[in-house]
Amino acid sequence: MTVRCDTRLDPLRGGIELHFAFYRDGRTVQEFSVSDNHRVEDSGNYTCEVRTASDTVRKMSDEIYIHITQKHDYTMQNIIRLVISGFVLSAAVCFTYFHNKW
Repeated sequence: MTVRCDTRLDPLRGGIELHFAFYRDGRTVQEFSVSDNHRVEDSGNYTCEVRTASDTVRKMSDEIYIHITQKHDYTMQNIIRLVISGFVLSAAVCFTYFHNKW
């Protein structure tokens, strides 16, 4: 997920270069740069800060909580393990059932 630090300059100040920084839970996750985008990979409370290149003006965004859910990695190895486990479990159930029946 990518977040953007959206800001609007007064039209009379259109030529001013802005720099952006991003924070998660109060810690810097992206130092000041000209990029107003940040790729979010972890859950947390995010803020962005914008400053002029001369560092004469600084503004901080409101904090927003972003929840990231991890997608499952269903690799072929995990699928094979799951299938083998299913066969072993089935065999154990059948063995127990027929062993107790005799």
